[in-house]
Amino acid sequence: MKRKLLSMLAIVLVATAALPTMADLTEKDSSQFEYKYEMFKKPTDAAEDQDGGKAADFSGENDKTPWCTLGTGADVGTMTMDMSTGNKSLTSDKTNGTAGDIWKSMGATHQTGYTVEVRLKVLEVTGSAGAFFLNTSLPGGKYNCFLYFFSDQLKWGSAKVADISTADWHTYRVVRLANSEKYHLYIDGSLVDGNLGNAYNGELNRMIFGAGGGNYKSKIKVAYLRLANAPYAPVNVKANRMRSDEFDVKYEMNDGDTVGAVAGTTSDWKTTIDSRGGGVSKAGGVLSVVAGGYHAYWDTTDTAWKKLVSATTPYTVEFNIKVDSSDENDRSINMTTGSAGAVGNLFVGANSVQWSPDMTKKKETFVTLDTSDNTDKFHTFRIAYDGATRHGFTVWRDGKVIGEYLVDCTNYYNFSNNALGIVRFGKAGVFNDGTFHVNYVRWKIGGVYPPDNRQSLFIILR
Repeated sequence: MKRKLLSMLAIVLVATAALPTMADLTEKDSSQFEYKYEMFKKPTDAAEDQDGGKAADFSGENDKTPWCTLGTGADVGTMTMDMSTGNKSLTSDKTNGTAGDIWKSMGATHQTGYTVEVRLKVLEVTGSAGAFFLNTSLPGGKYNCFLYFFSDQLKWGSAKVADISTADWHTYRVVRLANSEKYHLYIDGSLVDGNLGNAYNGELNRMIFGAGGGNYKSKIKVAYLRLANAPYAPVNVKANRMRSDEFDVKYEMNDGDTVGAVAGTTSDWKTTIDSRGGGVSKAGGVLSVVAGGYHAYWDTTDTAWKKLVSATTPYTVEFNIKVDSSDENDRSINMTTGSAGAVGNLFVGANSVQWSPDMTKKKETFVTLDTSDNTDKFHTFRIAYDGATRHGFTVWRDGKVIGEYLVDCTNYYNFSNNALGIVRFGKAGVFNDGTFHVNYVRWKIGGVYPPDNRQSLFIILR
């Protein structure tokens, strides 16, 4: 049996070695790029000036009528581009200099190369030539990126490079190699083609993102557009996989709550309970928060979290919980984590997991991430923040991703403490009037760490 497994392993290793590998490039997550357009405001707005030109970094052709709209509620952090009425595009300003022209300001050349990454999905395709296209080019040469998006495929110029449903959210990265006339194309972090040549013969120096003519009549939704003046491969996040028992800070509920305490503190956590109802207690190896319809929180102290984490600090938090009951909206636990300027809010109920990008006194909008049963046993949830973008949160349930590129909730959630910097477990008043138990809370500050569900080869072969 062992010999057979070893033979199978050898076959897998040989097959893996034959697969295309990523280019020998420096890896860099696009959240670390110098120019980032997160769609909380339009790149065509005068306020969106990242190059210091005191003008909008992008403009639209034939944009006499509104065609770019920002999302609200569950769509906060996205922008819809409606090109169904004709030739409209998102393109650099046509100027002789660099003021207001982000592409020219970036200064990419044949020697530097560049990287463009966009996260989007196609909503409608009504034209005959595809949905829209992405074009980037450099001065002093006739080599261009012309990436055409159809509903079911991508084309590089006239040649198909991938079969893909563009109606789903995907992340597309185009890399122009330095001192080369070659391009690399990545989709969702995987290299699709590392030997792309010229897609359009024309000496240009521009970036166009949108409709390229009357036949490109479509509607798309964009989460972000990010640019870098150098070629970068995506970060291999799987290499950062880690079990939570390897994290730096671990609070096991059958221990005291000073396990990871900063020297001199008596506790890393504090309890806040409304006198009218609710309760937080630790007994039998678990932390319990019970129903009451009022505020009841278990929060970190400033020394345990707030003084260690800023809006640009990446981190990963994992907790293990079991839900007993929820309110009529299926919300029991409100798990809040973050800092002033970057807050994540996760609601876990008996049969759902929800994210709250938009919640005010008059309106509440939640995004449902999962609808599994959370009452049958303890389940493990992990939240990671990338530390550099408002689309920076990822959520796992029992090792499976249930939410990616989730929007930071700071500006859309009504907090009494504007300088919020905590890890919180509790009940947000009437919004989640349920009962739940926490088995442990663990975190590691300084990086995004997906769960490590791999079994060792020794165990498999044993």
